[in-house]
Amino acid sequence: MIPISTEVQQLIGDWAEGVENRSLVHEKFALTKVWGHPKKVDDANRWSVLRIVKRGESLLTDDANRLANDARKRRGRANEEPNPHRRDELLQRAEESERLAGIAGNMAKAAKKLANTAVREARLAEACERNSASILKDLDRSFKGMVATFEATLGARMMVNLAGGVVENAGIALDRCFGLPLIPGSAVKGITRVQALWEIHEAKGDEKRRLLRLAMLLLGYGAHDIADKGDFGWAGGTGLAKSVAGEIGAQEFKGCACFLPAYPTTPPTLVVDMVNPHYPEYYGGRKQEAKDNENPIPNYFPAVESGCSFGFAVLLNRVPSPPNVIAADLLTQVKGWLERAVTRKGVGAKTAAGYGWFELGRKTTPVQAATAQTTSPAAAPASPADALINKWRGKLATNGNFPAALPELLELADDAELRRAFEAVIPEAERRKNRKGNPYWQSFTSGRHGEIGKKILARLKFNLT
Repeated sequence: MIPISTEVQQLIGDWAEGVENRSLVHEKFALTKVWGHPKKVDDANRWSVLRIVKRGESLLTDDANRLANDARKRRGRANEEPNPHRRDELLQRAEESERLAGIAGNMAKAAKKLANTAVREARLAEACERNSASILKDLDRSFKGMVATFEATLGARMMVNLAGGVVENAGIALDRCFGLPLIPGSAVKGITRVQALWEIHEAKGDEKRRLLRLAMLLLGYGAHDIADKGDFGWAGGTGLAKSVAGEIGAQEFKGCACFLPAYPTTPPTLVVDMVNPHYPEYYGGRKQEAKDNENPIPNYFPAVESGCSFGFAVLLNRVPSPPNVIAADLLTQVKGWLERAVTRKGVGAKTAAGYGWFELGRKTTPVQAATAQTTSPAAAPASPADALINKWRGKLATNGNFPAALPELLELADDAELRRAFEAVIPEAERRKNRKGNPYWQSFTSGRHGEIGKKILARLKFNLT
């Protein structure tokens, strides 16, 4: 059970299955590894993540079925085992599998209520879009001349607040009321500041001074920021930073820009992603060399799926007093920095690996697309292979999506269609490196869906050397 008081347990259930707020469950009711269990639950972190993502119920049910099947096999082997010590060991493992299967089943029940918390029906999805978009319009009307707004669409998955929450390295920033993912204002300001510092550092002459002055006014600074090792001291030079501070008339200054949280303007989808370190013993310092015979330990975390649009807004809380500074200049500059930050550097964790980058503008939403389909002439339905290719093309460059992609590949009954889809979604560079010791193919043929991966390769006669 989840660590909660008796009164709360009676109200929401042992596994918080009575809660319908994704944020509340993720932040407060995570499954711990040891609480209320006779043995540690190694899958606790992963199951806590799976409860709140799309297809979480299905993935958790798969886990429960797999563990129950494992228990049945062990009991069968125990009945045939002549060695009594070996029989006891198999029965003990069977009981452990049954216990874990029960926990996974309970997690699946909780996931059933949470998987679509944000978008239970089309009307609610439309309302979410309208409300988020109207906020941007209301800001423009209410703070005319003192606010800059724009929308941008995720071109890749995004992870924000990965280290937050109860579950270590499996957090995500969710709205407290509706459980929708958001980008905190502090993160919006942080990426804007980094973009500004780099542009100041690269600028020359009068342009460097102009950008430094605007950044210090917009973002604020303390005495440490304009010192030798401070941010503005590094970006513009200590002498210039102190000179601009003297012009502003303060050694410490509160920034005049307020960075609002960025909320989705199209219905977001939460998915489960993972990293799969192939050398845990080596990275943990327990081995001197990284060898391919180590057992990978997947680390699961929630992410916002690509295609969701977010609305960004920066408000001026005042126009500073130094001469030759107007609101329009401040807003133009800070909007430019923020736009370049989200499109060039990205938002959240793992941006160097391609996560978190945006395209400016709002793309067609699922609701709009569904409406267009109902009003346009019926088109020929895509084949299962085409649908799979459209879904996974370009997303299997690493092993992170294997747990979801492999079962869908195996469902293609026709071997020719399977081969077509396989060659379309599996990178050609990896297909050329078809060695058993290759980390890509190790992940393909091991882990939770390793047997499925092996079946796919066998059907295709794709031999690993």
